[in-house]
Amino acid sequence: MHECMASTNGSAPLHAWDDLRIFLAVVRAGSFTDAARKLGVEQSTVSRRIAALETNLEAHLFDRTPRGLRNTPLAQQLRARAERVEAAVLAFDDDARGTERAVAGQVRLALTEGLSLSVVVPTLLPELRRTYPEITVDLLCDYQSADLLQREADIAIRFYRPTRGDLVAKRVARLPTAILGQRDYIRTRAPRKHHRTADRFDWVGFHMPGFRAPEEQWHQQCVGVEPAIRSNSYVSQVAAVRAGLGLALLTRSLCRIHPELREIELGLPEGPVLELWLVTHRAIRDLPRVAAVYDHLEGGLRALDGM
Repeated sequence: MHECMASTNGSAPLHAWDDLRIFLAVVRAGSFTDAARKLGVEQSTVSRRIAALETNLEAHLFDRTPRGLRNTPLAQQLRARAERVEAAVLAFDDDARGTERAVAGQVRLALTEGLSLSVVVPTLLPELRRTYPEITVDLLCDYQSADLLQREADIAIRFYRPTRGDLVAKRVARLPTAILGQRDYIRTRAPRKHHRTADRFDWVGFHMPGFRAPEEQWHQQCVGVEPAIRSNSYVSQVAAVRAGLGLALLTRSLCRIHPELREIELGLPEGPVLELWLVTHRAIRDLPRVAAVYDHLEGGLRALDGM
């Protein structure tokens, strides 16, 4: 779809969806090279198409600076309109395909590895696959939040509420934390409850450079014992606790997933309550494939509330 559609008032032509798709890719990527890689085309193609678009619009969309491209105010304004066109095109495609087959297509889900391994993969995906066998789910497991505004993912499960952008966010669960340890480890270290104090146990901490998790803040303020083991992975932290290497402040719901874990009372202040948020871009919330996955996750994750 490379041809342009003539406008009704004789002014510059309205550009095809392909031009808007390239424009959005550059706006989101911040460079011609990265946009070309995501689109699967040559960098020269992207540069040429943007130059042609700017010529037709008689306006600059991007300032070329030594540090790379910078969106002009016009580009920022047109981005919102282009994203509405994008949502309409995607909805049109989904509706057209829906006349011939069930809800289908790719949905990219961003979440932490811990949530993926403990909750989403074993308890939520099986039923989703049975209900919507023609939906493919890409699991993007990372502690760094995927940028939904840049369309790095379609849906995200987050431990915080987003504060910027045209996003739909719904709190689906509140997860109390507790001090957890492996059953035999607790019994060996302190068989009598009145002997149980923080300094009688080793601790397994979590630390990620550039990010101070609520659990880490609690440990620093309340425990007074340096962790014997520290990890930048929640999965490794839980594995260490399950192996009897120490205690950690974790979500209480892990005791139901791993029966060898036990909650232990040490007379310390209560840990934080973590919030679980389900997030997507407003423009794609009602696309059939996105809505199907979003609604399924919402129902399944709500079962974690208060656990």
